[in-house]
Amino acid sequence: MLLEILKLRSLIINKIRQTFRKMDYLEVETPIMVPFKNPDPNVENVKVLFHDFQGKEHNWFLHTSPEFFMKRLIWHGAERIFQITKVFRDGEITDLHNIEFTMLEWYRTGANYKTGMEETINLIGTCAEILNVRELNIEKRKVKLQNPEFLTVEEAFQEFAKVSPFDKEKMKALTGEKNYETAFFKLLVEKVEPGISRIPYPVILYNYPAEFGAFSKRKGKVAERFEVYLGGVEIANGYTEMTEYEEYVEEMKKSNRKPDTGFLKLLKEKPLPQCEGVALGLDRLIMVLLKKRKISEVMPFVVRELLKESIP
Repeated sequence: MLLEILKLRSLIINKIRQTFRKMDYLEVETPIMVPFKNPDPNVENVKVLFHDFQGKEHNWFLHTSPEFFMKRLIWHGAERIFQITKVFRDGEITDLHNIEFTMLEWYRTGANYKTGMEETINLIGTCAEILNVRELNIEKRKVKLQNPEFLTVEEAFQEFAKVSPFDKEKMKALTGEKNYETAFFKLLVEKVEPGISRIPYPVILYNYPAEFGAFSKRKGKVAERFEVYLGGVEIANGYTEMTEYEEYVEEMKKSNRKPDTGFLKLLKEKPLPQCEGVALGLDRLIMVLLKKRKISEVMPFVVRELLKESIP
C-alpha cells in the first residue's frame, strides 16, 4: 500500500509541474530556515538551532509557508512562479494535520483572486483526471468534481449560522464570546464548515471580513480572499495580494512579532506589482482524491507515528 501511495503522489506532483510549466510558470526554491516567525499569531513556527563557523548560536525557524520569500522574487521581477516544498507548523497533529507537510504555492502578476480561484479549480480537476476520479465519496456523501459552488462568506454565514459575519455584536451574542475573532471562527467551525460539507460540489468561500484577510487586498470591509473546500475539507487558500509598504507594516503590527525586515525594506523602495497568490495543501488534496480519511494514509512517516519511536 505504501509503495502504491508513493507512486500516486509522484504521478500527481509530476502532473502539477507539467501543468504550471505549460502556463509559463517558473519553478523556484526559497529558504526553509528563516530568521523570523510567521506574522499570523494563529500559526506557530517550529524552532531550529544552528551554529556558524565561529560557533555563534542562531535561533531561527522552519518556515510555515514560502510566502514572503516568493514575494521577494515577484518584487525582483518574476512574473509567474510556483514552488512545491515542505513546510512546518508547530502543534498541528490531527487526522488532517501533520507538523511537516507538503505545500504547493504560486504567484502570478497582473491577476487577482478570481484568477486564483480559476487556477485552483482547474488544477484540482487536472489531478482528479489523472487519477480517473470523477466524484468523491466522503463519509458516505458523494461530491462531484464539476460545477463548483461559489459562496461569499456573507452568504455562507447567513445560510448556515443565520447571522451576518459583519454583525460583530450579534456574532458575539450568538456565541457567548467576548471577542469578535473568536466568535467568527467558532461559528465557522461549528456551523459554516459542517454546512459546506453537505454541498455535493467543490465550494469556494470568498470575500472574507477585512479582519480575517491576512495579507490580502481590502476593498472596504471585504478582503479579496478565498478558500477552496472539497467535502468540507479545506484544500487551498488564496488572495489578491497586498502591495504597499504601509499595508504590510499595519498588518504585521497585529502579531507583535519581529517583522520580515528584508521584505519590508524592499517594499519601502517600491510596492509589489499587482498579483495573486495561492497556497494548496498537497497531502490533503491527495487524501481527498484517493478517498482516504486521514492524512497519515497518504503520507509516509507522519509525526504522530514517529513520536512512538522517540519514547525511551
